[in-house]
Amino acid sequence: MKALIISLLLILVGGGFDGISAAITQRIIHAGDTPLFSDCGVTQTGPMELTVTPCTFTTTGEARIASRLNSVFALTGIGPVAQALREDKAEWHGNRVRAWLRDKQGNIIEKSVTWRLPTVEIIGVTPGETYFLYLIEDVGVTMEVLLIPVSSPRPAGYIHYLAFEFTVPLGTTNLSSVDIEVFTVRPDFPPAKGLFEK
Repeated sequence: MKALIISLLLILVGGGFDGISAAITQRIIHAGDTPLFSDCGVTQTGPMELTVTPCTFTTTGEARIASRLNSVFALTGIGPVAQALREDKAEWHGNRVRAWLRDKQGNIIEKSVTWRLPTVEIIGVTPGETYFLYLIEDVGVTMEVLLIPVSSPRPAGYIHYLAFEFTVPLGTTNLSSVDIEVFTVRPDFPPAKGLFEK
């Protein structure tokens, strides 16, 4: 009975095509007190096929985070932080204010943006290459997923990596032997480690 349950779980987790899936692992980063967010994931849905389901990815933008005291004081509507909020030069994130950094001309360098992948993306993988899986800008605030060889330049409209560099050896007929690290965002700060934990 135990073996049957484990077999069923492996089939469900493996994408359902044959119970074997790529060695997809998560490379985890914690958002801390930034708006960084991603619910994007990668699964193997065919022998040489990866799938990304609809998801969102929020960039941090380039900002300076106001102290808790200045953020609380901004609630009164008085002071430079409150003025930056009124002029759309800053935004609230939780109970802190994030003021957008500016270039020498006074222009905002980059605001936080939430990108959407509205449809399922199915990516066929060809053996004999080393790849990156990128999130790139599409129309408006939609994004798409591109599988790009590492020898190619970073594409225009680059948002972030979805999967870090991975190699598919020549002759590979199933991605189950390929290690793929997926960029994964967790909210807040990482849990504190124990005294002897690395």
